[in-house]
Amino acid sequence: MRRIALSLFSGLVFSAVFGFLASATPQFKTAGGTERINVSSYPKDVQKDYKTFVDKCSECHGLTSSLKQSFSAAAWTEEVHRTQSMASSHVSDKEAKAILVFLNYDETHRKSRAKLPASEVPSKSIEAGQKFYYAQSCDACHTIGGQGGQGGPPLDDVAERRSRDQLLQRMLERRAGTMMPPLPTDTTDQQINDLVDFLLTLKGR
Repeated sequence: MRRIALSLFSGLVFSAVFGFLASATPQFKTAGGTERINVSSYPKDVQKDYKTFVDKCSECHGLTSSLKQSFSAAAWTEEVHRTQSMASSHVSDKEAKAILVFLNYDETHRKSRAKLPASEVPSKSIEAGQKFYYAQSCDACHTIGGQGGQGGPPLDDVAERRSRDQLLQRMLERRAGTMMPPLPTDTTDQQINDLVDFLLTLKGR
């Protein structure tokens, strides 16, 4: 009976420990996240640098933290060089330079724009975006202040429901023809940014 009791006790301990480890493991697998961004509006060279960033930096950790943090050029340089000096790093000097080019471009374009409150976005950009909105007959399907068509959802509070990145990605997909209704293929990046600036003023207040 004593042997049976010891055997049962050992089995329970093993099950408890194994169960804990099994439940804990996924936390480490998903730590950091694998968030990516749409860089189709970035210069071709910077798009290549972004690919280097994704390929090299995702070897050891998720991309979410790097894409959300905001650093100065000097701080990004220090961070990349610190990472490069690690024994587990497989980043060459050329790759480190490419990663820095992407991080600094992303910092001064996507991140800096996203941090601007609507009140600080240039009024000319908002006005141009509003004109583009009506020129593309967006009001045929959407309403603002009760004015417009009923084919799509009202946009009065779209800035409360969508982030700048989400709106930008939707407009880029419309220009590419992968989301309907499409935007003209010759729509410029500036026009898309202006349109998004205008939409971000719509907060339902």
